[in-house]
Amino acid sequence: MALNVSKRRWLLFSLSAALLSGHALMGAEADTLLSMFKQKQLELDRKKSSADSGQLEYSWINPIRLRYSDSRSTQFDRTQTNRAFSVTVDQPIFKSGGIWYAIKYAKATRRVGYLGVETQRRTLIKQTVAALINIRKNEYQIEKQRLLIENDRIDILRKKEQFLSGDLDSGFLDQAILKKNQDTLALYGLQDILSSLHTQFSNLSDMDPNRVRLPRFTLMTKKRFMKDNVDLAQARAQIDQKSYFETMTWARYLVTLSLQGSYVKPYENSSVFGGSIPHALDAYTNYGFSISIPIDVTSYYTIESSRVDYLRAKIDLADKRREASNGYENVRKRIAIVDRKISLAREDENLYDSLVKSTSEKVEAGEMTQYDLETMKNSRTIRRLDQKIYDLEKQLVLLDLYEKSYEAIQ
Repeated sequence: MALNVSKRRWLLFSLSAALLSGHALMGAEADTLLSMFKQKQLELDRKKSSADSGQLEYSWINPIRLRYSDSRSTQFDRTQTNRAFSVTVDQPIFKSGGIWYAIKYAKATRRVGYLGVETQRRTLIKQTVAALINIRKNEYQIEKQRLLIENDRIDILRKKEQFLSGDLDSGFLDQAILKKNQDTLALYGLQDILSSLHTQFSNLSDMDPNRVRLPRFTLMTKKRFMKDNVDLAQARAQIDQKSYFETMTWARYLVTLSLQGSYVKPYENSSVFGGSIPHALDAYTNYGFSISIPIDVTSYYTIESSRVDYLRAKIDLADKRREASNGYENVRKRIAIVDRKISLAREDENLYDSLVKSTSEKVEAGEMTQYDLETMKNSRTIRRLDQKIYDLEKQLVLLDLYEKSYEAIQ
């Protein structure tokens, strides 16, 4: 769905503000990252969840039945027409607490549904942001690969001169040519991946990935991650849902008090030899109440099944809490490894800085060639690019936390 220029600019401005921090990214502003189709799908999912829970909330109210009847009987030359209009109500008003818990069950089901849609929404946002980060990462990798190929080209020229002068065996030149071909093929592979990433991003967003500012994530505390975890919030909501349903199931086999009432308005017409003789009849009402207790041989198993669902929900919460804790610790370990990679690449960059300076002096003195200096410069740039690549890898790891955590889960 195409966006006009003014709206696109407004979205880009909004994203620039929203992407200043990872937490803001996962807020409502992040919906602008998603395509109009994705946003509409999520909106309809929310509406369906609301409608389904509303249906549950009022399911205990029986319908009012309106009925109109029309019957005719003919005997000899006489035809009698009987008509009647009636309104009938048969409404339970007490189900041993079942009505109250049915309402609470419906509200709990609504919350479970909303959290399910929120989980789906955050998954889509994560996929979109991950595609965006991977696009940037892939662009750095392509730039790095081009520098590797340039170093391969310089190495081939150097070895070619040595081979032609008789100072080098042909096998070394063959290896240099082979390495350049391998690195070139790797470049083609990275370009193919970049194309796929652009397609993936376009499937999720209407934005231009080259004009969207990258988010910056930081490591949140474990306490905050556990407190605001959307999976744990949904698991807690499911415990409430299963608990209310268990009580509803119990109440289904207890005493139910119902009120009944009906209003009937009858009338008839009699026809003899084409003439009509109306007979007005008085309206009448019926009302009363009933008390019932169902006797069902399967009640024990039905109640036990609902109780098992409730106990399973409690175990699921404990299990998800452990998974969330382990997931957080895993993220910390992965970040520590990436930080070591960044530190190593930074050390190498400093080393190449000194090598570039010394090589430049030797080139001026005629002790080294320009090829050597270009190789050192390219290698230094490669290690700088490695730091950017590793930093984006760190952002992808942190994105796993921000996908699951947000403040003030209502």
